Amino acid sequence: MGLDVYYPRVNLSGAKMSPAYEFNREVALPAEENSTKEAPNTSRQRPTAEKLAASVQLLDDSNSKPAAKKTSAPQVAEKKAVTQEQTLVTKSDSNTDEANELRFALRYYKVSDSLAVLDEYPLQQSSDAAQESMSLLKNILRALGLNSEKVQLKQESFNWPLVEGLTSNAGDAVAAKQALQGFIVGRQQQDGFQNLLVFAGLVDDLLVGPDDDSDKDKKEERDKRDYRSKNSDCFISLTHSLQSMLSFPQLKKDVWQQLQALRARLQANQ
Repeated sequence: MGLDVYYPRVNLSGAKMSPAYEFNREVALPAEENSTKEAPNTSRQRPTAEKLAASVQLLDDSNSKPAAKKTSAPQVAEKKAVTQEQTLVTKSDSNTDEANELRFALRYYKVSDSLAVLDEYPLQQSSDAAQESMSLLKNILRALGLNSEKVQLKQESFNWPLVEGLTSNAGDAVAAKQALQGFIVGRQQQDGFQNLLVFAGLVDDLLVGPDDDSDKDKKEERDKRDYRSKNSDCFISLTHSLQSMLSFPQLKKDVWQQLQALRARLQANQ
């Protein structure tokens, strides 16, 4: 800035004198004695280390109570973690129970006097997915030689369990199979169809194979998915669900191969 600092060497008029400070020599003596005891060739790092050690000791002595709080904090956190783990275990157990319970939903359609359809769909299916399933169903019916445009597919639902909380043990599959077979028998007697096409997921295990395994000669046909049912007096054809074909289009080739026997029967009845 171009300014020089001026320090006067004489007392100026009107200036106040600095106060005279008196130091207690008795307090300063121990410091002088300590300084005389120290070696003259001590390195610069030693005083620093002593000061750090003194500071650490001072913090340990003065902060003994906060340190106790720090040690108790992990115990509180550990207790919370155990509580959360117990909660997760409880939830997982409940989810496992729900997963083990057999649940499915079916839509029944009467297509003609020769054919009826059972479609197993997801329990939480969106309206868009339902429309896509209906479009795929009409395409399959058209491929089987039926005029799906003139057919009015009226829907009827079958859900398992029939009543919430009806069964919750290993007998669910047996009870569900009996209820589903009763539903099929009732609709066959009412509508008189000769073939039932089932787009199955979980119900595949409930309907696969002939319903009469007492005959030893028919045990080889137990795993077939196209057979004549004695209970409902019709042919039952099992294949993949419509929703699975929408999710995995490569399944359509497998479905078309499984429906050849049904296609031949339908063409023979025309």
